[in-house]
Order: sequence, then C-alpha cells, then structure tokens
Amino acid sequence: MTLSTRFRNMTRSLLCFLLITVSLSGFAAAEPSDREIKNTIIAYNKALIEAAKDPTFLQNFDDAKKFDPFAEKDVAQKLYIWIKSWHENNLYMDAELLKISFRKQQIEGDKASVATDEIWKYSYFRHIDINKTVEAWQPVKVYYKIEYRLVRKHGTWKIAKIKVLSEKEEKI
Repeated sequence: MTLSTRFRNMTRSLLCFLLITVSLSGFAAAEPSDREIKNTIIAYNKALIEAAKDPTFLQNFDDAKKFDPFAEKDVAQKLYIWIKSWHENNLYMDAELLKISFRKQQIEGDKASVATDEIWKYSYFRHIDINKTVEAWQPVKVYYKIEYRLVRKHGTWKIAKIKVLSEKEEKI
C-alpha cells in the first residue's frame, strides 16, 4: 500500500468519524426531550391501565394524585371521573397497550404535539366476590390514532390535552 493510498484511507476514515460524531451529537442534543415526552405518554397509559382495573382506586384520597406526574389537572380530573363512574357501577377495565408507534412529534419551546398509532386490547369485568370476577363484555381490540398535546412546566412534560383522531374496534 502506498503512502498516498494510506493517507486517502485515513482521511476518509477521519471524515466518516467526524460526520458520525457531529450527527450523533446533534441527535443526542435533541433526544432527551423526545424521550421524556414518549416516557410521559407511556407512563400515563400504564397508570391508566392500573387504575382502571384496581377496585380500590380512588377509595383513598391520595389516589387522586396518581396522574399528577403525567397530566395537567383538567386531563387528570376527566380521567378520575371516567374511572370512578365505571367503578361505581362495578365495572373494571383490564386493558393492555399492545403497541404504540410515535408517528409525528413537534416540539416548540415548552409545548409539544405528538401523534400516535395505538393498539389496545380491552376486556371489562365485574367483581362478584373479593376473589371472583365475571366478564361484563366480550374482549375487543381497538386501533387508535391519537394526538397528545403536552406542556413543560418546571422541567417536566405533562399531557395537557388528548384528542382521539380515529378509533376502530374489532371483537376478539
């Protein structure tokens, strides 16, 4: 291998290394907010899943604060009312978020908009006894397109609005 060939190969390697380093540093700088927003949405949905099937949810005053880390007061309050109304009628939801795809995300300062495609599996049950439940409705799989609006306050992203853009249900 000649000296000029080695120099050319070394120059190419150095340029590739610099290009990758610059690309990754730009990606890493934008990544924390992106990741924090996604984590907020996923954590909110996990908390919803747990609360909707828990027969003791909202019997304790502190349960009303379960969604505070993920959602603004209006969003959390609507969810509390929705869950409480089901529970007062002895209906509980056993849900599973099968898939979530983040299609589009737009961050502008302390506001963000995120579009998702979500696939959920739901079954509803009633408590008959402390250790016995009965199915209330046939299980379904639901396909959603959802838009989440988030705001960042005190360094934390919270869901400020949720809009279901489309919903398609299929019986399982």
